[in-house]
Amino acid sequence: MPTLDLITGLAIETITHFVQTLLLIGFAALLRFYFVSYDRVYLRYWSFACLSYGGSELLRVCLAAMAMNSPEQSISWAAITQSAALTLQYLAIIYVAIGSADAMKQQVPKRIWRNIGYFFALFAGIGSFFWVTPSISFAMSGTSDGVMRFLIPAIMFLAIGLPMWLRVKEGIGPRLVAFGFLFVAIKNFLVVLAKLTLIPPALDWVVSVQPVFTIIFLAIVMIGIIIWLLESERSTSIRAMQRAEYLHTHDALTGVSNRPQLVSKIPLLIDFCRSNNRHLTVCLIGISRFKSINESFGIKGGDQVLKEVARRLQHFNKTPIAVARISGDVFAVLFDHLKSRQLIRDLGLELQETLNEPMEIGEKSITIAVGIGISRYPQHGTNAEILLNKATIALTESKKLHQTEVVFFERGMDDMFAQLMDMEPVLKRAFKEDQFVLYLQPQFDFDHQQLCGFEALIRWQHPERGLLAPAEFLPYIEQLGLTETLDTWVLEKTASILRKWEQQFAHCWPIAVNLSAQQFQHFQLIDQLQSLIRKYQITPGSLELEITETIAMSDLHNGMSVINKLRTLGFTVAIDDFGTGHSSLAYLRSLPISKIKIDRSFVSELQQNRTDATILKAMIRLAHGLGKRVIAEGIETDDQQNILQQLGCDMMQGYFYSPPMRIEFAEQMIESELEAGREPLRDSLAATTPA
Repeated sequence: MPTLDLITGLAIETITHFVQTLLLIGFAALLRFYFVSYDRVYLRYWSFACLSYGGSELLRVCLAAMAMNSPEQSISWAAITQSAALTLQYLAIIYVAIGSADAMKQQVPKRIWRNIGYFFALFAGIGSFFWVTPSISFAMSGTSDGVMRFLIPAIMFLAIGLPMWLRVKEGIGPRLVAFGFLFVAIKNFLVVLAKLTLIPPALDWVVSVQPVFTIIFLAIVMIGIIIWLLESERSTSIRAMQRAEYLHTHDALTGVSNRPQLVSKIPLLIDFCRSNNRHLTVCLIGISRFKSINESFGIKGGDQVLKEVARRLQHFNKTPIAVARISGDVFAVLFDHLKSRQLIRDLGLELQETLNEPMEIGEKSITIAVGIGISRYPQHGTNAEILLNKATIALTESKKLHQTEVVFFERGMDDMFAQLMDMEPVLKRAFKEDQFVLYLQPQFDFDHQQLCGFEALIRWQHPERGLLAPAEFLPYIEQLGLTETLDTWVLEKTASILRKWEQQFAHCWPIAVNLSAQQFQHFQLIDQLQSLIRKYQITPGSLELEITETIAMSDLHNGMSVINKLRTLGFTVAIDDFGTGHSSLAYLRSLPISKIKIDRSFVSELQQNRTDATILKAMIRLAHGLGKRVIAEGIETDDQQNILQQLGCDMMQGYFYSPPMRIEFAEQMIESELEAGREPLRDSLAATTPA
């Protein structure tokens, strides 16, 4: 029969282990709740630790309870129960270590280290089955066994708690948790010391009441974790507020100031300049064709370009007093030490040169072009909004040019800008109400003397002013960024006309459509044209695409890629206004086009200027030598026609034959051609292979 002292010790041990079990299970549930609420990974591992410890304590409760009833029977199961309890205890310590590492370093240890820890826990726990002497009480075991049971956790908790205590520099919660780990380590070391120095009954009393201190340790750790979470959330809230304040004044992508911050800073700079007799220069820098960069390199590639532009502006050798990103692809830089207009222009050119240097985007190197608009204090205004608005007007003027330039705000520019703003809602309403009209101008073949196609020309049927020519509204459309909208409308309308002709006449005369720079430089154009072909069931060769020479030359590599893809799909591509750009003859051989269209400026001077005739003759011979057809536009007299025919021009277009006409009149012309037995020329509908 068990002695009274043994029963008392076992009762105390059973109660303390049972209380620990309840505390650990409740604490595990609380940590799991916090993990779900706050998404802190260390809470997940610490909840696992509590469950493992709880399971270990429950096994000890069962062992102690059975020992009070039948010590001999309990001893037979003691080795298995103690081994399982130790396994769970060591596993719990491993979970504590993993969670602590994540709490301190914000990173869970690698899987290989976690697996090593799990293996150690299983090896040490299961291995204890062979080296631990069975005992009816988990605590009241032999000296050597008890020392190891307390010494190993003591060392492990010391290894966890001491680095945490040293690493955590502030915060009561983390220090309480670290103190709790150190507390249990010290408690275990004291128990080991007692086992080595004391004898029963003093030793039995020590090992019986030591679980009470473990309960205190659990309470300290629980309070510490709760305080830690509250402090962490408070710190997170403070950081969020600081981040929000930063984003309120800075651009999130590039880190430079944003527009509101710049607007608030300019008055201070103006006061400084006024007090020190200095001039303030506002330079707005806009990236040309930034949308094309996004389409070619993706949004991330475009972001890299913006970051690099911001970096170069911040490190510009003539340090600006402010750098800001005020819209998608527009940056502002301010200087306060320049009075000479020439010095400012030189500075602008130097900025362009700096930003035009190649930049690495991924594995590719690209070169961007930028336009610069400039306004100055006090010449152009005395407050932030006026200076920025006038610099914006100058930047808009810069982007209107084929080559981006440095443009100063000039008197009268704001009048044009105001007119532009008035036109924006009117033009948008025109698109919405379908006020635009497509006119067709016939094209004739010299050799066969018959109709060979049409060119689509846009007109605006204004509700008040009547029919307007392109010159009266196209500049506004370009400046307002509505060019792509117009191009899309023209392509859609042209495709529907071609489909109607195919159904009505069983034949289709090709229609040539002019493409803008924005439309042509986007690979999205290819998808759009393929969609139109599928939608209207038309032949690609019946929809001819014309681009100006300047557009083709502005981005030769990208332009040739787009043209080659279009030619592969069966579209005919022609160069419009040929001869007005630079290096025309040098690049003609490289362009994979089917036709060149001679600009009307050459045709109009044919009778008076022999030089133009000589140039035209050379152009036509060169084009024919490269397998390209030649069409002359702007023919207005019989003499011009005769000269061009003698020079070998293939096709002709102009008022001498027919002005642009409404679609119904074009259809009447087609009916006349069919009645005369003249069908569309096959060559006109087929895209030729580039030489």
